[in-house]
Amino acid sequence: MKLKKTLLSIAIILGCMSSVSNAKDLTIGMSIDDLRLERWQKDSSIFSKKAEELGAKVFVQSANGDDSVQISQIENMINRNVDVLVIIPHNGDVLSNVIEEASRSGIKVLAYDRLINNANIDFYVSFDNEKVGELQAESLVKLKPKGNYFLMGGSPTDNNAKLFRKGQMKVIQPLVDKGDIKIVGDQWVDSWLPEKALQIMENALTANNNKIDAVVASNDATAGGAVQALQAQGLAGKVVISGQDADLAGIKRIVAGTQTMTVYKPIAKLAATAAEIAVKLGKGEKIESNAVLNNSLKDVPSYLLTPIVVTKDNIDETVIKDGFHTKDSVYK
Repeated sequence: MKLKKTLLSIAIILGCMSSVSNAKDLTIGMSIDDLRLERWQKDSSIFSKKAEELGAKVFVQSANGDDSVQISQIENMINRNVDVLVIIPHNGDVLSNVIEEASRSGIKVLAYDRLINNANIDFYVSFDNEKVGELQAESLVKLKPKGNYFLMGGSPTDNNAKLFRKGQMKVIQPLVDKGDIKIVGDQWVDSWLPEKALQIMENALTANNNKIDAVVASNDATAGGAVQALQAQGLAGKVVISGQDADLAGIKRIVAGTQTMTVYKPIAKLAATAAEIAVKLGKGEKIESNAVLNNSLKDVPSYLLTPIVVTKDNIDETVIKDGFHTKDSVYK
């Protein structure tokens, strides 16, 4: 009888311990550059849903494109004792100190879409961003193998913008050297803002007497600003222009013929993969990587997905088929 009581007591104690350990759900803090952009709204929603399906709680905050706000928000998440930080950095060069603070607190850090430089991050998930730039340039060169090219880079604080440019120049530079392509301007767009891209494109058209044949825009937001300037000069649809992110506005411009292409990065797959990785990081489980990228401090295990070119010819087979956009929203 005494033995039974002892065993019962042990079982109750173990049960209580188990319920205590289960009571603390895995918590993920997601710090996003700027939720005002359509792209990040989609990522955030899909990531949170998948992570919650896997048993994690997700706290999301937007820095609205402000470095100091993002640092403050990450510090707040550290103070809340989250298990994992998932960061889409506004500026991948200013977060090393706060990430070191997270590391000291035992918090795992996943860099999402944009690599964070000189920082002790644990993992990186994104697309092959050099390939994105190559696809953009290849699409334009196919239609305009010769002529005046204007390079419109993304935010100078975004590491991905530099990778896109590296990929673009792999395709364009040999044609520049050959004399087929002349680069008539090269500017970067702060925070990827369309209104800044509009001003840049207006100035570029004025400086070149409207003689621009191609605009290598690094995403759809900047392409939208550039197209607005081209429309004012009656050049929309005559100047080939690239994009990226497959934003609805960008897809509609492709249908209308004012934007040549975009690069679709299956965000549902990226966000779901990132959620799985974040949960595994929090649980201390093994994670498979398919690449290693150096962030100037360490070799970071990474998982890179493949981007897809979207033109007028394959909208239905890509973004609509995947449910990224509905047929009605694209064509009506």
